[in-house]
Amino acid sequence: MSEIASLLRLQVQCDKEIKVTAVTVTATATKFTSQLTEGYTRKSFFGYNNSDGTSGELYYGHDDTVTPSTGRPIPLGADVEFRLSTDLDIYFVAESGEQGDLRVFEGA
Repeated sequence: MSEIASLLRLQVQCDKEIKVTAVTVTATATKFTSQLTEGYTRKSFFGYNNSDGTSGELYYGHDDTVTPSTGRPIPLGADVEFRLSTDLDIYFVAESGEQGDLRVFEGA
């Protein structure tokens, strides 16, 4: 019964905590660390590319070898939902010579 309750809880979006984190993304892949403070399980995970017009797409992947050519894009001005388990790492990277402004939304 507790397994069913746990699965049902995951269907309810963000009823415990919400964090929005500004992340500076560079050409070096950087691991994102959750900012949820109460030990809750993340249920929503989005990124918004808040970079200015001189920067372009940002990219994400599952390990520190992610590059713009191997990562999934986060277009300028776009919201992207990251659909991955809470125990998997996510890394962000920008094109060489560029720096991006990413806003990460986490909800528990």
